[in-house]
Amino acid sequence: MKIKLNTILTVFLLFPILIFGNMAQPWVDGSEHSTLYGAKNCQVINENIFIQLINQNDIYIAKYKIKYVIHSNVNQTIPLLFIGIGLSEQKLVLVNNKETSLKKYSVNNNSEISYSKNDNLSVNEDDLIYFEANLSKGENIIIVEYDANLEYNTVGFIRTYNLKYSLYPSQFWESFGDITIELFLGDNLKIKSSNIGEPKIEKNIANWVIKTIKKDTIELEITKKTSLISDILLFIEPFGIAVISLFLMFVYHLIVLIKKHKQKNFKTIILLSGVIIIPILHYVIYFLSFDLIDFSLGQEKSKHGYVFLYLFTLPILILLYGIIMWIINRVLKSKYGK
Repeated sequence: MKIKLNTILTVFLLFPILIFGNMAQPWVDGSEHSTLYGAKNCQVINENIFIQLINQNDIYIAKYKIKYVIHSNVNQTIPLLFIGIGLSEQKLVLVNNKETSLKKYSVNNNSEISYSKNDNLSVNEDDLIYFEANLSKGENIIIVEYDANLEYNTVGFIRTYNLKYSLYPSQFWESFGDITIELFLGDNLKIKSSNIGEPKIEKNIANWVIKTIKKDTIELEITKKTSLISDILLFIEPFGIAVISLFLMFVYHLIVLIKKHKQKNFKTIILLSGVIIIPILHYVIYFLSFDLIDFSLGQEKSKHGYVFLYLFTLPILILLYGIIMWIINRVLKSKYGK
């Protein structure tokens, strides 16, 4: 019986967590893009990536400005390719300060592009940025500008943005130098995680320098800055707040019962009212905690899936709480009823 009771209590306590499982896609996909696919007869001296995060209708997008310094041994015109899935229609390409028109890239069977016998990439031709670069002997500068969407979650208190940028094409150049990244966060955002190490942050600008390319993709998680109070509430979560409140109410109910038994003034209504009201208040506090945390974050009502299903466990809590208080009351009655 003890094992069964423990199992019931465990499922009951985990129910607010379990109800999040059966939901639709809880995130919005972001753009997929990469560095330039180049040529084996050119060297990239360095690549500078400037990223500014801009709030549009409460959703952040990334505005990219990417500068390539390329060394060519001869005067030549080479085709260059850039992967850009889900980018904005407005794109700008400058080769040595001259705007270059984008061309349509013909994909074999409209499904994949080949860079070597062993390197194929499945892609749609509409997702390619293709242009011809007139390179002079020596140093050349290519600048690519565009806006990109960021992947983000649609449920939860804090929206986390995932920024991804592929470095895989760097292997198709004769050599590829340092990559510097400057991410303009502004006053409201912070780096949550990074697969390229901790950035150096100055004046809300995160800086990285990649000297050796060890990752195929740069992956950054960016989220909203929060206050200490919000951090505490987020750590406890609504369920934790409700459980703490339930415990405090239980202690108060217990103190009242002990006091009434000591005074020989116990009435059944004191026991029954607590058994009904306290579990109900537990659920009221649970649901109001979502608004409390949203208020501490300075935002409107956030989405959390099917949390209303937790309400169906109310009869179970009333039953369990009632049994516990009935046992405690019998103990107090035998102790103080003499």
